[in-house]
Amino acid sequence: MVKLPKEMQDKIKSKPKRPQTAPKREGSQFGSRQMRRRMQQQGIEMDQIEATRVIIEGSEKTLVLEQPEVVLMKQAGQEIYQIIGQAEELSSDDLTIQSNSVIEDTEPIEETDVKPSITENDIILVASQANVDKQEAETVLKECDGDIAKAILLLKNRPK
Repeated sequence: MVKLPKEMQDKIKSKPKRPQTAPKREGSQFGSRQMRRRMQQQGIEMDQIEATRVIIEGSEKTLVLEQPEVVLMKQAGQEIYQIIGQAEELSSDDLTIQSNSVIEDTEPIEETDVKPSITENDIILVASQANVDKQEAETVLKECDGDIAKAILLLKNRPK
């Protein structure tokens, strides 16, 4: 065997290797597409649920998951929730403090009466639909607080 100069040896060593196939995993795991097909064949529906917090209350402890990933699976009338996330264990005292905390309102909400604006188009519409003149349509619109449908019905159903 002939020994190559050092410059050429480095070039040969730095050649990219061909990609190797990944070893097969034990068990029957499927790709997501194949998994979805099998689940669809079995009548299982999956939906992603946008959740910010999941609380699991037990008799002895309570778990809280912040920013969890929640998946709802439905099959044969049953709902299965799959929750993925980091759980934090809380005592029952921590939860009562959080749920009983009072939020103080610093600014009172002012109530204002909003009066609807009656436009010329509203008056013309009511007058044409009820077959009355504009002045009569305008007065009835003001009585009905600008409710066009109510004004038309009042004018059409009133005795003449």
